[in-house]
Amino acid sequence: MIYSTTIALGFVRLCLLVLVLFYLNRKFVNYHKPENIFDFIANQWFKYGSLLTILLFILVQLGIYNLFNVIIIFVVFIFIDYVGIRLIGKSLAFGSNKIKQKTFELIKNVELEKKWSYYINTRTSSKTKKKRLWILLLLVTLGFITFFSRYYFTKYDVYALSNLWMLELQTVIDFDGQRWFYNGVTPVGELALINFYSKISSISPEIALESMGIIESVLIGILIFWSVSKITASKLIAPIVACLFFALCYVLSPINISYILQHKPMFLALSIAIPGMVFYLNPKLLKFNKRNYFLNFIFAFIAIGLIDIFTLLIMVLPFLVIGFLFSKRQYNGYNFIVLKAFLIATVLLSVIYGMSCYFLEYDFEMFLNSSLIAASSYTYFPHLILPYNVLMLYYILISIGLLLFLLILTYGFKENWHEAFSFLILFIFLILLSNVNNEWIDTEMVKQAIAIYIPIFIGILVAVLLRITYPIYKKATVVKPYFAVVLIFGLVYSAIYFQEPEFKKIKQSDTTARLILNAYENISSEYFPYSYAVVNAYSAHAISTNQHFFINYEDFLEDYLQKDHLYYKNIKNKKFFRENPDYVLPKCVIVFVYKKKPQSLTSIDEGFEFKSELERQLQTLRNRGRKIEIIYKNEAFDVYEIINKPKESRLNDLIYKI
Repeated sequence: MIYSTTIALGFVRLCLLVLVLFYLNRKFVNYHKPENIFDFIANQWFKYGSLLTILLFILVQLGIYNLFNVIIIFVVFIFIDYVGIRLIGKSLAFGSNKIKQKTFELIKNVELEKKWSYYINTRTSSKTKKKRLWILLLLVTLGFITFFSRYYFTKYDVYALSNLWMLELQTVIDFDGQRWFYNGVTPVGELALINFYSKISSISPEIALESMGIIESVLIGILIFWSVSKITASKLIAPIVACLFFALCYVLSPINISYILQHKPMFLALSIAIPGMVFYLNPKLLKFNKRNYFLNFIFAFIAIGLIDIFTLLIMVLPFLVIGFLFSKRQYNGYNFIVLKAFLIATVLLSVIYGMSCYFLEYDFEMFLNSSLIAASSYTYFPHLILPYNVLMLYYILISIGLLLFLLILTYGFKENWHEAFSFLILFIFLILLSNVNNEWIDTEMVKQAIAIYIPIFIGILVAVLLRITYPIYKKATVVKPYFAVVLIFGLVYSAIYFQEPEFKKIKQSDTTARLILNAYENISSEYFPYSYAVVNAYSAHAISTNQHFFINYEDFLEDYLQKDHLYYKNIKNKKFFRENPDYVLPKCVIVFVYKKKPQSLTSIDEGFEFKSELERQLQTLRNRGRKIEIIYKNEAFDVYEIINKPKESRLNDLIYKI
């Protein structure tokens, strides 16, 4: 199916883009730093992901948002970051010297008859390359396991083409019209990034919206691996267990499987917040001076606020307090910098949202309350092996035991477990918060956050167990990579074997939504834009935006026969169409006729109600001599093509015509 293929294609393109950027970074920029691809993704996403979100907001406000402008301005920012603000005035001389240096090196290498591999290899030792290749292979393995584990639940998804999905798709497309606060004042930074993702990966907005939940899960899984490797002494085993727990374990985590493919602003906001939390506890990881450290955290907090206010106020703010209390005293200076950055970012966000509420005549208190209470969040966990409250009680008890043990390791054995200690405190705080009944706290969203912090908790637990057993295996470190491979296969097999009975209890969703998206993907890939019109339920008009003309069922049944009659009666009378352009028909008209009523897809119920009338109208057109073909057929609907101008709409026909 093209629908599923396009989701995978967009993901692969994004992965290739990340790999190319990582290679360029290692080849030309940070070739001296011992940075693997996990470090690269965490560092660069924290820095440039935040900057990208803010840039999209500014460009939309200025009315100049498009892919070209984003790339050009982003390249300028990267250049400034690489050269430095103080050297901007000397950038021409700097660039000229670099070009001369590289040219002389190239001439020298050509004269020495260097092999072609010399020009593409990075400046690292063979041992380091092998280690990075192993880490890269691990990243690919974990990333694709997470991707396919999430995509497996497509058959349970009830989000696609729902009323909420249609509304959010329209918001995603509205960014092309330079509108940010279109449906009221609300944080929509995630939807702006979905729009950008559709452009950068060359997929349609509806497929970008449908696949963003998977992309966010893969990103979170990678960052869970990275964060556990930074806050514990385990660099491989505990991070792998934590990542795969997030990717594969559903019976021990409060994840709503029916909405697992729905994109979640909290997930995207936490993808910036989690690296920020780690950098807050250990500033040395960023290797920034205090000015850059301050600016990057301001950008990060503003970006998080543009994506999800709940994450900023309910998770980031408490963690800043927890981290300040339990981080190393030597980092207090950096902690104060982050707190100041948070205060400034909060003021700027208040100005942005306050002015928007003022100009759009929207109540600011209502905006704040709606940002903390998400009507679209819904948690239902029939797949859990234990009731939610019982499961959380076990997590709290184990966490308290871990905290006591970490206190012994930290103050008794002088080991560094401050970061893990702070994350455990936040984890306990979130579990307790999920039981608080307050109109300003959405417990459903807190449970979503817990689903991300449980794997981090599991990673810390495994790291502590490894610390206890370290005297036993310390001489067998050479076996660790092989054990990691066995561990991955073992966890994947266990997840499939032990969870399958629980998954069989879950009711599969109606396939109509996936069939419709597949049909639209087929149509958009075969037909030239705006050479055709699609007749469908009014709720599907958002899918047609910027792609083709749209006709709802009422207009098609009431007006099309008359337009068809006048069009063919005056087909050679150009003057008539100049005076009456509304009677010009598209080169072809594609009609969706639903054969059964969708089980849960209320947004297209009317399609089935008009079935008999549509079939009669199509038969009338056949009687008039119009050429009508069925181009797609499945158990849910038939798709007809009314051909008004043969070989004038399909891409293949137009190519051969040229």
